[in-house]
Amino acid sequence: MFEYATSTNTNFSYLMNSLPFDIVNEIFSYLSQDDCINSMAVCRSWYERVPIYSFHLWRKIELLSDDQNTRLKNQRFLRCLGPHVRQVILSPSNKTELLVFLDTLRNHMCDIQSIVFRQSKVVHQDVYQDALQPFKNTLSELSFQDHPYRVSPIHMMASCPNLTHYTYQFSNRPDYHTYSRVASSTFLPETIQLPIKYLCLDTGSYSDFRLKSILQHCPQLRCLIVNQSVPTTFDLDMCSRLCPELECLGFHNGVSQGAEKKWESYARRCGTRRSRGLRHFISAEIGGYGARQMVPFLKKHQRTLKSIHIVGNNYRHYDNSTNEQQEDKIKSWSGIQSIQAPHLESIHLTGVVLRNESLGTFLRHSSQALKRVVLDYEQMDFDDDVAYALASLPYLRKLDISIKKPEILTSWEPDMTLLGFKRFLATSNRLERISLGGDILVDDEIMRVLCGIKSLKNLELDHPKCYNVTHLTANGISSFLTSNKNSLESLTFKNVESLTDDTLPSLRASMGKKSSLRRFVLSGCNEITSEALFTFVQNQTALQELVIKNCMSISKNTMMELNYNNNNSRRLNIFFEEQ
Repeated sequence: MFEYATSTNTNFSYLMNSLPFDIVNEIFSYLSQDDCINSMAVCRSWYERVPIYSFHLWRKIELLSDDQNTRLKNQRFLRCLGPHVRQVILSPSNKTELLVFLDTLRNHMCDIQSIVFRQSKVVHQDVYQDALQPFKNTLSELSFQDHPYRVSPIHMMASCPNLTHYTYQFSNRPDYHTYSRVASSTFLPETIQLPIKYLCLDTGSYSDFRLKSILQHCPQLRCLIVNQSVPTTFDLDMCSRLCPELECLGFHNGVSQGAEKKWESYARRCGTRRSRGLRHFISAEIGGYGARQMVPFLKKHQRTLKSIHIVGNNYRHYDNSTNEQQEDKIKSWSGIQSIQAPHLESIHLTGVVLRNESLGTFLRHSSQALKRVVLDYEQMDFDDDVAYALASLPYLRKLDISIKKPEILTSWEPDMTLLGFKRFLATSNRLERISLGGDILVDDEIMRVLCGIKSLKNLELDHPKCYNVTHLTANGISSFLTSNKNSLESLTFKNVESLTDDTLPSLRASMGKKSSLRRFVLSGCNEITSEALFTFVQNQTALQELVIKNCMSISKNTMMELNYNNNNSRRLNIFFEEQ
């Protein structure tokens, strides 16, 4: 047995020496960190060589609570540490554990550039400041995620002079009065300027005064995100005045995690180049903060804006506001039609109380570069003025529209015209993605129009019943599937009860042997059974991703069997979620 092990070690050493380093490095890229640690136990040769070939896997490590007694006492783990370790995620349960984590990284000469404290149980701010001192010259990114205790952003940023990215996200809303006393106990001299370029503050409440005391030290700031859990107002002009390099601005939980990651990366790439002005604006209405603050601010920056994303705090009939208050909101947002943004590429309006005439004028004023439009609002019909404005956008490629029925109505007339919208779709052969949602927008005629859009690659339909009436029938879906002239790569059906087992053969026939469909999603489609879906997927050889959510007639056992069969024949990623 010893001779066999010796032979294996010799073969491994010979193989590693004979292959180019890049190839061996690629082989080890398929392993996890735990795989590397386990493989180092095979023999001395593996113990010495695996850390060399797998160093790229150790650029980011995570140390959890109690790792002080497990990973940090594992010599194989410690041998994999070194200057190549750049990012670390720490979840210490106490001060001692935090110091042990950071001392270990320092003793192994780790070149730490990013530290994330996730659900850290260390209370006092001065502990963090003292513990970070050995890394203050190399640390460029600091983040507190799901943090249950209060820390002062300005003092944490000042303790690391080369910090460019700072994020604070609390887990349970702190007592922001106490937080204010902590943050305002001592102020930095106004002459101190910090090199912060990305700042994300997720907290209970930030007044203009407290935000000003932070921003006045960050003149190089490029991206600012302030998420609130308490209604408050903001002086938007103050942000651009104190931070003249600002390019991305987000307020009030309007910024998604995906957008945060993009802005984070954007702040890293911008380097020392000169700012181009405010490019991206994302915000949500909350409390007394809304159109009166946002519209004038957007107008001031209209020449540089590339994307606008606004989330309204309600739909027209969903709240208890009086008619006078609703009309006041409409008048406030009507000022958006005066904005002329020649470089605007993306517009996203959700739940904004706005007249169709104002929306149409705004779209026409932004027609020079607009590529994506997302509209999610409540209306009794899709106004022709909006449809004609969409038709005037020569570079429009992605269209997401969701129109909901007015809550105030107790019945709905089935003979909606949608003539302007249908004419727009019929003459549009440039759209690559279309998403139609709500309970009144999709019907059989719309489906017939969609099948003529040759450029269409991605289609998403969300069609819940309106007053127990659906305007989309199985025949309408079948006619679209059998006569479509486009090469769909992604197809999504949500809450479409008229999608049945009888319609899947039409889809299979329309795709043919040279199917281009790569992604198929069913959500809330309860009339599709496991057997019909199984047959459909087996005949779709090009399908790469199948997503099933909350479909009552599709069983988990069938999905497991489908996954097993496809693992033996082709690569198909299957995601299944039950109610």
